[in-house]
Amino acid sequence: MSPDRMLVEVIIRITEISNDRKLGFQEKLNKILLEIVDCMQVNRGSIMLLKNRKTLEVMASTNPEIIGVKQRLEVDFPSSWVVKNKKPLYVDSSSPCSFLVRQFQHYKGDAFFLVPLISNDRVIGVVNVTNKIDSDFFNKEDRGILLSIMGNVIIALENHRLAESLKKQQKVLKKKNLELRKLEKLRTELFNMLIHDLKGPISEIVANLDILSYTAKDENIEFVESAQSGCNTLYNMVSNLLDIARLEEGKMPLIYEEIRPEELIKESIAGLLVSVKMKGLKFLEQLPDSDSLLVRCDRSMLTRVIQNLLTNAISYSPSGETITVGIRHDLKDIEFFVKDNGPGVPEQYKEVIFDKYMQIDKKSDGRVYSTGLGLAFCKAAVEAHGGTVGVESDGQKGSRFFFALPL
Repeated sequence: MSPDRMLVEVIIRITEISNDRKLGFQEKLNKILLEIVDCMQVNRGSIMLLKNRKTLEVMASTNPEIIGVKQRLEVDFPSSWVVKNKKPLYVDSSSPCSFLVRQFQHYKGDAFFLVPLISNDRVIGVVNVTNKIDSDFFNKEDRGILLSIMGNVIIALENHRLAESLKKQQKVLKKKNLELRKLEKLRTELFNMLIHDLKGPISEIVANLDILSYTAKDENIEFVESAQSGCNTLYNMVSNLLDIARLEEGKMPLIYEEIRPEELIKESIAGLLVSVKMKGLKFLEQLPDSDSLLVRCDRSMLTRVIQNLLTNAISYSPSGETITVGIRHDLKDIEFFVKDNGPGVPEQYKEVIFDKYMQIDKKSDGRVYSTGLGLAFCKAAVEAHGGTVGVESDGQKGSRFFFALPL
């Protein structure tokens, strides 16, 4: 077999060994060394790797007794010279070199050839061959073969290094993910506890304001009503936060009943008459003529959905405007909608305004498109019913928020 053909076959086998996932790192090094020894026709060979930048350790050898032997770089060994100079070293009986003094008794010949393993301009190890069969000499062609093989050995070592680095990173990420999950769980529990505890004091304020509204005189009733409206808004925000979390965790079962859809509209409007009156707005109802139409849903939850959409419309409608609330249906679906003449919603925001905690400010005209709580609750509640929610707007004036449920 020609030297070139032999070299190609050795490189192919080393590549196969490097890519064999069934082999451990030590097995790969041993098999690669055997390929090198066979190709170079020597009796002795070893692969040493640099440890802590100060020590070389024998990782693979034809002599199992020296595996694990360490050499410090400050000691005058041939391998130390190769690491420090980043160059191959060849010595034989004709070389006027101090390295001719044998460092190991098991080396019978004087000729040895050491090649550095260099990656990213850094020496990571040394390959050593000696005890050439039938001669004590490595010619230029022999040395060229070993140098040609080194690139594939380096690839094998770097693949292992990258694999080990990836494993370490995966372990670190796994640990951090577990820590983040614990922190997220703690944050969620603390958040839910605080929000839940807020409902008590707010309910007490609402109750006392309700009592105060019966005793307040004409000049003070406006302030009481304003305080009631603010407390109602705060109470709804707290309820939305709690219920969004429950819906997402599947801990808020729906209580279904069959109900006429116009009853949901009228109940929703009744709870917002004070807010409408204070802002000088009015409601316009567009309800179907059919009295036989029924929808199966959680009455309380959908009433809150409609009230959230109405509250949104009230907040962004100029004084004196009309808010239209109504129902449309066909044989498959029923659609509830709330239409206002507010600032409108730009196209790029029509999806994100239903996300939690999303608030979009358009500073050029002072518009605020969402509080990020009411609409997020609407989306979670409607999707729990198997429905869809959305908004139609030209982005300039007016919005039509809607949600559709299957009949």
